[in-house]
Amino acid sequence: MKIVPKYYTKNEDKVLAIQDKDFQDNKDIFRQAEKMWYQEWRDSSTSDEGSCCGGKGISTYYVGPRKRTAERVNVVRCDFVQGNISASRSAKKVLEYLKNELPEFEFSYNDGWMD
Repeated sequence: MKIVPKYYTKNEDKVLAIQDKDFQDNKDIFRQAEKMWYQEWRDSSTSDEGSCCGGKGISTYYVGPRKRTAERVNVVRCDFVQGNISASRSAKKVLEYLKNELPEFEFSYNDGWMD
């Protein structure tokens, strides 16, 4: 974990960003979140509503090795459904889970890009 500015070095808005070691230390939590998300989507009728989007997931701020700023990266993938509405509806419990397990980080749903 490291406190760094968002996106550019002179930004006064700073965040606590995840680092590579944090990914490794918490990989079981992220795997569980992915399984939970898939199960939540299946339990909610397995519909595929919304625009076809790639790169959907749950993101947080990340600072790479030798970097001085944080950018958002997906830590949990959503490659089991194409529709962004179905994905965002089923992500709520997973976001709560991540916020409870790793409260120091800021997680949010990422719609990815339209395909």
